[in-house]
Amino acid sequence: MTITAPARPTVFQGLPKVFWLLFSGQLVNRFGGVVLPFLVSYLTGRGYAAAQIAAVVSAYGLGGLGGQPLGGYLADRFGRRATLIGGLVATATCVILIAAAGDLPWLMTAALTMGLAGDVYRPAASALVAETTPPHLRPKAFGLMHWAVNVGTAAAGAIAGLLLAHGFWLLVILDVTTSLAFAVIVAVGVPRGHDTASAHPARHGYAIAARDRVLTAALVFLLIGLILYAQAAYALPLALAADGLPATLYGLLVTVNGAIVVIFQPLLVSWLSHLPRLPVLGLSMTVVALGLALTGVASQPWHYVATVVLWSMGEIGMAGFEAALIADLTPEGAHGTYQALYGWTTAIARFAGPAVGAVLFQAGMLWWACAATGILCAVFAFTLMPAVARREQAMASPT
Repeated sequence: MTITAPARPTVFQGLPKVFWLLFSGQLVNRFGGVVLPFLVSYLTGRGYAAAQIAAVVSAYGLGGLGGQPLGGYLADRFGRRATLIGGLVATATCVILIAAAGDLPWLMTAALTMGLAGDVYRPAASALVAETTPPHLRPKAFGLMHWAVNVGTAAAGAIAGLLLAHGFWLLVILDVTTSLAFAVIVAVGVPRGHDTASAHPARHGYAIAARDRVLTAALVFLLIGLILYAQAAYALPLALAADGLPATLYGLLVTVNGAIVVIFQPLLVSWLSHLPRLPVLGLSMTVVALGLALTGVASQPWHYVATVVLWSMGEIGMAGFEAALIADLTPEGAHGTYQALYGWTTAIARFAGPAVGAVLFQAGMLWWACAATGILCAVFAFTLMPAVARREQAMASPT
């Protein structure tokens, strides 16, 4: 008798329908995310001074700091589906307001509101992924969501320049249409049961999360790794300029990074998803640190390409496992709040990363600091493992 081994699931198998609806919506939404990247160019063309443009961009960033916490609260209080739809519709409205704003105060108000509304849907989407995906597939699911962002952003960059040549309003129409399309996908495809709020809303929320020591330690760990990764965007151009290399090389390196993520992430995340979260995260952060540290000895274009390849592989390992780690620590009904805190951690890293990098770069210590941070992340991951294991065991035990 011949025994046929069961076929191994492919990269895109095993995930629930709700995930694929969110994946599709994320891909469509990121394809249309073209207004913000070209906002500075648009405002420059309208004759605004650099200080005025900086005020508008700062207003957007300020609003963004509140978007994730608000979205997490709304997702746990009023339901994931309703928060997703409401956040996406609000985002589309704010895009129109920015394009229609006639003076600086209105522009700043619209940008502040857009920053706030633009992140409201994210914790709800992450909460849905965490709740509908089996725990062992969460890294794969979150990794593919990260992949959708990269694919959609790459496609958006390819078409946005062509549309902008014919008018900024074409970008507005594309952005609004794709946000509303994501909202329609959720409204039609996601069951209404996901409008249900947490069964015990008083037990959860940010006050409870703030007293969760394991969560706090995990967020600090992720914050360190995300500040490290932020140097790829901030410090890499400084290194190129210091070596007298053209700015166009940075564009090439960004393309190399995007290509590696798009080509290899689905395969590697699918394979890595069978491994424990913290060892993968610790190793991935160490690989990112090594790639960035080697930037300090790079001097030729091919040197820089090699370092980008290295830290890009680390980025793939980080993507998906960060949100999955937080999901593993989350009590029932609080995924919106906990994912919002993770999202807020990424926002803090985007703000703190350039400041930390600037100080260390001026002191000539940045690349050594990257190497030391990689070691710190590996040790931190190892130290966290017992506490995370105890939490997972406690959550798996019947109450």
